[in-house]
Amino acid sequence: MRDNCRMHKTVLTLLVAALPLILPGGTLRPAAAAVTATVAQSVPQQDRENGPPDDLEGGMKAPLGGGRSIRPEKKPGTYLVRTIWKDSPLPEVRVAWYRQMEDTEPALYGETIRFGTTEFHPPSGSYYLTAEWRPDGDYKRPLRPGDRFAWLGKNPLLVSTAAGGEISLILDEIPSAPPPPATPGTGIFGRVTDDGAPKAGVGVYAYANADSGFKGNDYKAMVRTNAQGEFSLPLPPGRYYLLARLRTDGKVNLGPLHRGDLLGYDPANPVTVIKGTQTSTAIPMTRLVMAKSLDESSYSHAGVIEGRIVDRNGRPVEGAYAALYMNEKMIGRPDFRSEPTGPDGSFRMYVPVPGRFYLGARSGYGGAPPVGGWSGSWSGSADHAIIIRPEEVRSAVEIVVDRVTELKKPKR
Repeated sequence: MRDNCRMHKTVLTLLVAALPLILPGGTLRPAAAAVTATVAQSVPQQDRENGPPDDLEGGMKAPLGGGRSIRPEKKPGTYLVRTIWKDSPLPEVRVAWYRQMEDTEPALYGETIRFGTTEFHPPSGSYYLTAEWRPDGDYKRPLRPGDRFAWLGKNPLLVSTAAGGEISLILDEIPSAPPPPATPGTGIFGRVTDDGAPKAGVGVYAYANADSGFKGNDYKAMVRTNAQGEFSLPLPPGRYYLLARLRTDGKVNLGPLHRGDLLGYDPANPVTVIKGTQTSTAIPMTRLVMAKSLDESSYSHAGVIEGRIVDRNGRPVEGAYAALYMNEKMIGRPDFRSEPTGPDGSFRMYVPVPGRFYLGARSGYGGAPPVGGWSGSWSGSADHAIIIRPEEVRSAVEIVVDRVTELKKPKR
């Protein structure tokens, strides 16, 4: 008899939990909200007050320190993506992972559920992440004003099947482009906005390709926006990627961005310039809220390779990249790469996946090294192979490069 009463009580509890709650004023709250509230109350008070750590906007969420978590642990290689609009989760967002921004199709893509989340299990390597939301749900048409878009500030992002983490993408609404000026010319005319308002003093950079990850000094032109947030870039016919930058101190120079800086990626990229016309465009900006600078690693067990890229005379080479390949022929796009070298030729490259790689250096990616550029391989082993272990730091690695005098076909 006692067991039957206990069972009836359980059934009654479930039935009550399944009913919607009627709040004062006649507002309905789904039962799921009540369940969520109950779970939240089971978290220790200290954890609720501390809250989660800061997200790396364009990066990974730092691991929770102390306290308990009610979320189950993810399998290695699981990346949870959160899409956010106006500080709230945004569902039905298409998240795309591109190996290179020139690619017409993403390597992976998926849509967030009603909680604004979705999971991915990407192969190890580097990716460019974007997010799009369209009110009509039509992802076959081009982006247009009123749609929402996000560009991961940490792009390109290194991921590992042995790691994992959480990534937040904050979407901005695509503004309308201003009408092109009446004066004749060839180039790009546009406006930069911050939270929908024109933004003055922003540095707008035009890149002919995405080889440097938009972090090198290989841009074709740069200009600051005027008081109305507008800019004009005289450019020859072609296709260009536009990025906008503004630091908290008002500077627009290249280099790692930090918390509070503004970053914008033109949703229309690449923008096409036709002779005799000025293409009109608009760039929304996002304020970065990462806890670390963009050149810091988010991986707790990443290996590191650091050193210099020099020419045959031992002089430092600026604007080159250290590159790791999984294939011994070292052809195609590298699996991991460093930031472009500065005047001292130094580089630092994070390797989130331990193992055996082939190390080289070059300028330009996505094809053969350009004539006049740099190319070379690490001579620390006969086959240029280097072994990286978890949390290992390989220092004083020197890579010698030569000028490319002719285009060479890759070896078969």
